[in-house]
Amino acid sequence: MIIVQGFICLSIASFINVPILEITVEKFSKKGLKLSNFIESKAAPISVVILLLGFCYSGIFTFINLYALENNLVNTASFFFLVYSIAILISRSFTSRLMDVKGANYVMYPGFILYTLGMLFLSSAHNGFILLISGFLIGLGFGNLQSCTHAIAIKVVNHYRIGLATSTYFIFIEIGSGLGPFLLGLLIPIISYSKLYAFLSVIVLLSSVIYYLLHGRKERARIKATA
Repeated sequence: MIIVQGFICLSIASFINVPILEITVEKFSKKGLKLSNFIESKAAPISVVILLLGFCYSGIFTFINLYALENNLVNTASFFFLVYSIAILISRSFTSRLMDVKGANYVMYPGFILYTLGMLFLSSAHNGFILLISGFLIGLGFGNLQSCTHAIAIKVVNHYRIGLATSTYFIFIEIGSGLGPFLLGLLIPIISYSKLYAFLSVIVLLSSVIYYLLHGRKERARIKATA
């Protein structure tokens, strides 16, 4: 199945016309190993935000099955990520346009709230309906936060640094997603899965404050200046 998907993606990619960017001034250092050659500093602040959000999401994809077993919700849990995907599919059809017209804050702050609510619902999901509601809310929240932060990481850099900004973004989200299962796994013997998700909801909420300090207030000032 994966091989078939690979051939389909390759076939579609052959029809994509990517214009060649003419770079008149090369800003990358060609001498020695410098951090700026691997990490885009302008994209780092928003990447810190997605690192924290990815850290929280790792607690879902790692422990959701064990949590479902604990609450006798295995059959319902099999639809969790389907509902999550449907929420993303529906919402991204208009949130991308909303970000372009109103600015990132109009997507980010509601996304933080929805993600937090989704985690809280998940922490108290003792029946299938609540579990699926949490999946839908997390899809609306994290699904759009992920795409929005990626767009921000690209917008804040010069066009010839977009590739490096994208690389920086994914380095940070992979760090969060990779460390999450290990660090959160250490908490499992101490606290329950339910309390774990409640704890992660607090981290998501705190991430909104970090976003405001690192980017949100600048975004607000920019929107006011262009209004």
